[in-house]
Amino acid sequence: MSSSTATSSRTLLAALLAVLAVAEVVLVTGDAADGVRYGGGAVLAVAILAVVYRLSKGAGTR
Repeated sequence: MSSSTATSSRTLLAALLAVLAVAEVVLVTGDAADGVRYGGGAVLAVAILAVVYRLSKGAGTR
């Protein structure tokens, strides 16, 4: 993978991480029912962990 492609991929993952984090805060602090808030929050938390894993895995392969 070229350097610019790797940088672009990391940038997209970082942007996705920011969007997921904001969505998590909005969902958990919103007015939805508890099941929706905590269920959706759990799904978003797993997605955040997956993105962080991908970012950390890519950072070690320069």
